[in-house]
Amino acid sequence: MRGALAVLVLGAMAALVGCADDDAGPSLRRNAPASAKSDTMADDPSDEGSTPTAAELACAAAPAATALSNAKDAKDVRLVGQAVFFRQGTAVKRVLKDGTNAKDVYSSPNLVSSFVDPTVMVLVETTADSPNATIRVVPALTPEVNDEDEALPPEPAFPEFPAAEEGAPPGVAIATNFNAAGTRVFASDETSFYVLADTANGEAILQYKKAAPQQPTVLVTTPHVITNPQIASGAVWYVRDANRVFKVALADEVNEIPQGEPTEVFGIQYASCNLAVAESAAYCSMGTALERRDLTGANPMTILDAEKSKAQALFGPAVNHKGSIFVRSSAPDAKVKHVIRAIQPGEGGAEERLLACGRELVTDLAVDSTHIVWTEENKGVFIAPLQ
Repeated sequence: MRGALAVLVLGAMAALVGCADDDAGPSLRRNAPASAKSDTMADDPSDEGSTPTAAELACAAAPAATALSNAKDAKDVRLVGQAVFFRQGTAVKRVLKDGTNAKDVYSSPNLVSSFVDPTVMVLVETTADSPNATIRVVPALTPEVNDEDEALPPEPAFPEFPAAEEGAPPGVAIATNFNAAGTRVFASDETSFYVLADTANGEAILQYKKAAPQQPTVLVTTPHVITNPQIASGAVWYVRDANRVFKVALADEVNEIPQGEPTEVFGIQYASCNLAVAESAAYCSMGTALERRDLTGANPMTILDAEKSKAQALFGPAVNHKGSIFVRSSAPDAKVKHVIRAIQPGEGGAEERLLACGRELVTDLAVDSTHIVWTEENKGVFIAPLQ
């Protein structure tokens, strides 16, 4: 009976992760037949006839993943409406969630990083032969409005961006003295986008108004290393020197709240913190555990540790989406390789699901209300439903 169960579960696992077996090519490659053993799973001859592990059982219930691109160097993935945007080398690409309508959105030999939201595309480029960053801001095209039609046009399913005209790149170019290789956009809201910049004196976080990006507001300057910058609960949150968590309150002109000063919220002496901040709590993914704290830094509590997790893959970078914490592994499980966890905090603990298994190292991910999309080292871009 055990042998039959093992064959059934391993067959299901091969179907689940088959899209990671080889490159997807231009067309969608869905999961391989269940009879084909996936080369993304750990290959152990002693597995034959053995009882499946908890990780293997959990992975058998994970949603099927689909390959959207075989771009082995894909980065900067973003989910925007019905489209997935990502950077492949020096080009920004777009493909719809169903794998159709693939398109090159922007290309430049100077491109270093990219960020896309519903209203703007922001590109960080080197400047000629200099390592200094040029920040290029490209507004999305707006739907045409018929003067005779009183109704507003429907929201587009995804943003479209203007192409270069007669060799001139689109948008507004803003020269800086930042090091382009260490500068990126990390978040945006309706009116602004936010940049982590590598400067001659350390690192800085700046706010750029989308409508007038030429005059940014400096929110943070420090000689220390900044990681995990993000926007949550009306503030910019970040980790300094791997284990000290800070926030800066954002100005709220409507409610006459001024911009705040950088304030340390809490520190951790026993581990590095991969920070994810929700509306009511802050979370640190720390390799062997996920910890929760109040937004004041009080009441620390481990809500999931490695011993109780469904997989033994170490906890890596985390992101919050509407109160759920999505964590990609930093080291693989012996049986199911790299995984992506969806963790729903609750009273006294957390509910854990494995959304992706049998992966190579996941280098970036994005989440919306229906899907998760990620880039995978030397494999490409993949998508899976949340349900």
